[in-house]
Amino acid sequence: MTDKVASPMWQALNDLHTEVQKDLADVQASLKDADKRMAGGKGDVWVGATARGWAKDLTGAASDIVTQANGFAEYVSRELAAHPKEVTPAVADTERRVLAGRLR
Repeated sequence: MTDKVASPMWQALNDLHTEVQKDLADVQASLKDADKRMAGGKGDVWVGATARGWAKDLTGAASDIVTQANGFAEYVSRELAAHPKEVTPAVADTERRVLAGRLR
């Protein structure tokens, strides 16, 4: 029986998961202030027909970034949950090479 060692891939995923969770609220809020100030083209920064069109695009972009950020966070969580925390030394070696970009 081969002893297990810590998985470098699991650790990398865990580190990424921590960073994503830490930054998720900032990413989700990134366009909300601008969207609120535009108020659908009737806000305090720009008004008129062009502003309404731009505000519609901004609202869509704000929604898209929240969807994409949440989707990425969920993806990282799934990958972390699916990866073993401990692996054989040979697998750990392969994972280190993959993480270093020396193996694809």
